[in-house]
Amino acid sequence: MSDTADIPNDASISDKTERLEEIIAQLEDGEISLERAHNLHTEGTRLLEELEKELDIGEGKVVETK
Repeated sequence: MSDTADIPNDASISDKTERLEEIIAQLEDGEISLERAHNLHTEGTRLLEELEKELDIGEGKVVETK
């Protein structure tokens, strides 16, 4: 994915995770503008929220459903 990618909401969990890793790497690099860092932070927050919903991250308990 490119540095300016804003992946669609219906992207796979793998694609979202990969994009999140790219965002983290760019933010850790520190060679970006404040505006770009803000945009990446916003995108990363959105991706995290979507992943939490998709993965149904709760209290860390494994529950068997039927």
